[in-house]
Amino acid sequence: MMMTVMSAQAHQPALLNWSEASPAPAFSILNSQFSIHDSLIMQLMPEIPSTLTEPHQRAQYLASHFWDKINLKDIDFLEKDDLLERMFVDYAEVLSLLSGEDCTKSIEHLLALSEATPAFLPIINLSEKYLYMPDSHVADEEKFIPFMQYALKSKVLEDVEKIRPQFLLENAMKNRLGTVAGDFTYTLPNDETGSLHGITTDYTLLFFKDPECEDCAALTKRLIFSILINENISQGKLKIIAVYTGEDLEVWKHHSSDVLNSWIYARDAGQRINAERLYDVKHYPTLYLLAGDKKVLLKDTTIEKIEDYLKNIYGRSKS
Repeated sequence: MMMTVMSAQAHQPALLNWSEASPAPAFSILNSQFSIHDSLIMQLMPEIPSTLTEPHQRAQYLASHFWDKINLKDIDFLEKDDLLERMFVDYAEVLSLLSGEDCTKSIEHLLALSEATPAFLPIINLSEKYLYMPDSHVADEEKFIPFMQYALKSKVLEDVEKIRPQFLLENAMKNRLGTVAGDFTYTLPNDETGSLHGITTDYTLLFFKDPECEDCAALTKRLIFSILINENISQGKLKIIAVYTGEDLEVWKHHSSDVLNSWIYARDAGQRINAERLYDVKHYPTLYLLAGDKKVLLKDTTIEKIEDYLKNIYGRSKS
């Protein structure tokens, strides 16, 4: 059965308790172990030494040795029952436990192992599917970037095979976490204009939406009825700007009543966002949370993560 992003979500490992008194299963990491419902993958996993008891040590060891028992030259074996894909999903789960240099080292180790094998290009493609695409439960552009950087430096890929990695890397590097979001001029239904960087609240929720997108309409309602988000808006701490990047002016104006008056309902009249690829809008809706200085705090995120962020900053809603 071909594995899709949705099936990968069902496959994601759960966490159980582990102690030194019991044998140390391969996936014992965060005072717990991954419970993988895949006996073959479990057989292929390294055994983490019982002397490693700290969660970070265990995660680091597993990431470093994840592929030790895998013959990446045997593509027939790896493609059978989508084994390589299933393993990559679990590997991405392990990467989620790492950050910074440890994560990059593990990725580069995998790519160095696979570069001269038939598995190299499939692994590059899997990184796009599971780390770049936002509908994947393990999506993480910061972990996706090293895959594309390595692909572009690789001597085994032809120039034509590097076109997409180059395109994807450029997109992923746009508006990275901690960088200042690209500025643009927006136009209101009354033809007044303003700029993203001209918004002066502590936080800005940048909401790319299409007036006729059902998912956008559903998210709009969730934002409207979010007590926490509306408390922050009423207190002057947060501003929502809903931006339409298309060209159907009449449809956009018709849906202006869909949002609250406290929002900025805007469009990109000059079409700069699309023409200059200022933002990597993979789908609608797309959310960014920006700081007062317009540095990116959350990219291509969810309402749940935005609410969690605001709770951590301002405290939980009393309602």
